[in-house]
Amino acid sequence: MPESSSSFSSLFLLLTIFFLLLLSPSLSSPESEVHVLDRELLEIQKNPKPVKTNRKLKCCEMRTRSQCSAFPRCRWCRSEALDDLCFSKAEALRLPSQVFLCEL
Repeated sequence: MPESSSSFSSLFLLLTIFFLLLLSPSLSSPESEVHVLDRELLEIQKNPKPVKTNRKLKCCEMRTRSQCSAFPRCRWCRSEALDDLCFSKAEALRLPSQVFLCEL
């Protein structure tokens, strides 16, 4: 009889450990990882080509006179004291004339 009692307690201990492992969120299959992998796979399937952005370039992003002059809303402004820069038409009108000379 003592053997059956010890086998029952060892079986009970094993079952308890098994259920604790099942209930543990870190050891069970985490759903967040599955979702991340699914999302990445879907992105690869849906977007095989690089995504082109159709955003408008800002005048301050233009680094050369030719880039700036290509856009009618931008003005290239020269300065003796500072670097020559590209500004929007509205900004160019507000710049001090003693510092900047802007193209029309």
